[in-house]
Amino acid sequence: MLTLSVKPNLKVKEVECRTALNLSKISGMAYCLNPYIGCEHRCIYCYATFMRQFRNHSEEWGSFVDVKINFIDRLKKEIQKKKIGSVAVGTVSDPYQPIEAKYHTTRQAITLLNQYNFPYEILTKSNLIVRDIDLLKDNKNSSVELTITTVDEAIRQIFEPKAPSVLARLKTLEKLLANSIETTVFFGPVIPYFSDSPEKIGQFFRILQRIGIRRVLVDKLNYLETKIAQIIRVLRNTFPQAIPYYQKILLNPTHYQITLRQNIEVVAKDFKFSVEVLF
Repeated sequence: MLTLSVKPNLKVKEVECRTALNLSKISGMAYCLNPYIGCEHRCIYCYATFMRQFRNHSEEWGSFVDVKINFIDRLKKEIQKKKIGSVAVGTVSDPYQPIEAKYHTTRQAITLLNQYNFPYEILTKSNLIVRDIDLLKDNKNSSVELTITTVDEAIRQIFEPKAPSVLARLKTLEKLLANSIETTVFFGPVIPYFSDSPEKIGQFFRILQRIGIRRVLVDKLNYLETKIAQIIRVLRNTFPQAIPYYQKILLNPTHYQITLRQNIEVVAKDFKFSVEVLF
């Protein structure tokens, strides 16, 4: 196992994995595939922080990435034995986080999926995916689910400090669609106070309609109780006026969820693309 230092405050380990193509718990997906553990994007709402306990990491989430250096070798062996089924690429870490520009593990993995005719959907919030448009075009059963949580760049910097900018992601959508890549926008999590009002939802949807998106998935902020302390800690120095809003949600999360869903459904009626609420 080799430990590298790629960026300040980022600890990178080269590790070996036992498996590459694992059974998926996501509806409609037979398998999941994750070339990396840990993520450089440092999104403060990230649900995948539970991975630390399985990987013996005590570091802050976002400060480390484990690179599975035998991943492609394992995938080559496993994919020949597996029954063809849909693969979700990037379920616990972004497969196109910055470290991918060095290791190309995700690119090699989807090359293999193409070779063995496995359909797949890539889950990412990174503009690096445009590098692999050539591979995506080679597999007519490939698709992309691109995450955008806000169109306000200042808010993006608070909640997703190391992730690509809003503008970079919107341009990525345009490039994917221009190349006839099936692309869904994942509007999730909807960020309380910052992107959950009918006005903010409508603003976002208008941008997506101009770009030409045909499908949007929307999800709420999950695991709020476990993330609230960290979120409030960040907001205290940036948007202290938002803290009472979060505290009120915690008092009655069911009411908030119902109201949010109603707001999304009402706004969605004015747009031509399909909107699926996941909560």
